[in-house]
Amino acid sequence: MRHLRWTALLLVGALAAGGCQVQRYSSQPLGDVSYAEAFRAGRAVFGKHFPIESADAGSGRIVGRPKSVEGGKDRLVAITPARQVATMRIRRKGDQVFADVRVDLQRQDVAAMRHMQPVTVDNELPNRTPAEEAPLSADQDQAWQNTSRDEALERQMLSELAARLARRQ
Repeated sequence: MRHLRWTALLLVGALAAGGCQVQRYSSQPLGDVSYAEAFRAGRAVFGKHFPIESADAGSGRIVGRPKSVEGGKDRLVAITPARQVATMRIRRKGDQVFADVRVDLQRQDVAAMRHMQPVTVDNELPNRTPAEEAPLSADQDQAWQNTSRDEALERQMLSELAARLARRQ
């Protein structure tokens, strides 16, 4: 029994150290509203801030298409394109309905993909097929990295959702 406890503890530690990331969301209870009503209102509020890519009432997940934003004040960082990506979840927990929002700021890193190319010497046999050497489309030649969250926008969206639902009651 003691061996089993140590094994479980080591497994949890390995998962934590191995980069098992949990995405954090800003969350807010929505009061005495139905799930369907909360989802409709969430979709309306989300649509004011982001173009909606998908909205699934069954899972409660609303995903936005990336939205271009200003680069920032830092001259070196500001020259790379930036965008925001957002997700909203409407969920039940017991008798309560909650809304969770996450807005990530991403920066484009085109060079990241080029650095992953293997280094070859001219006199070596090629180690890549012609299909791998083919030029990439503009979308395929982009790599985006999350740099930060826009927690102010997350809070704003949650407060707009709560106010919209309060007016309906």
